[in-house]
Amino acid sequence: MNEPFLLSNLIELQELDNEIFKLISQKSDSETVEKLKSLEMEFKKLHKEKENIEQNLQLYFDAKDLIEKNTKESQLKIDTINEKLATNLDASELQNYNLQKQNFENNLLEFEKSLTDLNEENKEELNNINKINQSLDELKPGLINLSKSLQTEWKKIDENIGKYENEKKLLLTSFPKEIIDLYDDLKSKGVEVIAAFKRENQCGCCGVELTSNEMYEITNSNFQQCPYCMGVVI
Repeated sequence: MNEPFLLSNLIELQELDNEIFKLISQKSDSETVEKLKSLEMEFKKLHKEKENIEQNLQLYFDAKDLIEKNTKESQLKIDTINEKLATNLDASELQNYNLQKQNFENNLLEFEKSLTDLNEENKEELNNINKINQSLDELKPGLINLSKSLQTEWKKIDENIGKYENEKKLLLTSFPKEIIDLYDDLKSKGVEVIAAFKRENQCGCCGVELTSNEMYEITNSNFQQCPYCMGVVI
């Protein structure tokens, strides 16, 4: 089949595919994507550092949880005793409850001191966690804003891809099946330039100098393909 008009339309089809490819590439290679990737890497790095510190502080957290548990229990005991003290009690009961209350209040002071000492012993690591948390909080707005910007960019890109896809679909209706199959076959084989106009005695696809005999054979072949790159020479 030697139909110059249809073969020349391969160039337009190729240009549409190239535009679609460029747009798809933009979705992963844009400046916004690179900035977002950079921020995400920084965020993950900081989060990992925080996890490592927290893992090293596991004994601290266990001790802190125990102190807070004991503090809560002692405070509940004091609250219960205060309810008892608000009722009518004889002297012996009053003395007993006040003594219990004093013991629990002493316990609270001891727990408070233990927690203070515990925090002081782990001050450096706790400060590092606070600094990392602050850095993470500072990164979050940037991550959110870049994500929103990227969604806007991708929406516009997808709209343009859709436009080119529709043009491609319409163009393909003008091709016979043999040429569509040829195009798809060359594309699947990784032929970089599928169709191009010849440049004097050169293949427009790969730039190879063609002899008069080669040019004659190309012109009179079924799909006018270059014998060197398999591209369609028009």
